[in-house]
Amino acid sequence: MPLHFVKKPGELQPAGAHVGRISAGISSKQQLMNALEAALRLPAYFGQNWDALSDALRDLSWLPAGKISLLHHELPTLSTEDLGAYVRVLEEASRSWRPGEAYSLDVVFPRSCRHRVLAPLGDLRPRSPWRRLKAELARAGGLSYPVEREFTSLKAEGFDFVMSIVEQRDGSTRQLANALSMAFTMRHWDRTRLARALPSLCIYEERGLRETAVRILLILLDLNRMAPGERIPYDDARSCAALLHKALALGVQENTEAVARKHLARMS
Repeated sequence: MPLHFVKKPGELQPAGAHVGRISAGISSKQQLMNALEAALRLPAYFGQNWDALSDALRDLSWLPAGKISLLHHELPTLSTEDLGAYVRVLEEASRSWRPGEAYSLDVVFPRSCRHRVLAPLGDLRPRSPWRRLKAELARAGGLSYPVEREFTSLKAEGFDFVMSIVEQRDGSTRQLANALSMAFTMRHWDRTRLARALPSLCIYEERGLRETAVRILLILLDLNRMAPGERIPYDDARSCAALLHKALALGVQENTEAVARKHLARMS
């Protein structure tokens, strides 16, 4: 999630990042804009309005390439309208940066402010992940295709969305399994990210999600032999075999177990 919440942001020292700090005591939009100018070294042409801030956070070319961390020591005291506008700008701008691009933007608030920060995003973050998906598609001018076609058409944004559901375990077992399956279909956007998430899912306590993860792992094992560009969670067969043994001990469907045991026999 682009917005992060920690107990004491003022004590954070993110390694290898340009750190911009928004200090306590900010009580107006003007003070906030001045603080952002200093924290992020915004250029002289910065217009000190929400649109200009959105454009700046999606550019950042005046800063050294790499990770940018914007740390709020406390939540600025703004009007409801201004706070909502500010949080939306931060959310959308931080999500706009994709893995492999020159910059990434992390925004950090005190944990005690989590509810007040997320409240303005209620219309962007319906509780169901699938309703969130529909909301995102609506904002993007969603197409009248089946759901899978709709968000695969979002390309990297669609992959990021379903991976966020999987990584945050945000939904029912069926929803998580569906999100994982869709992430696998779209894995070309970030195979490494999918591979990192898969091992813990292969031994997940809910059988439905574990079953889906193990099947994906078995497919990847086959693909890995035929297509060097595919990635599996581990570099060596011994570690991958150990993961399959753990999954089988927890239980999978009979046909999945049969395929897994063939792989284990091949690995031995």
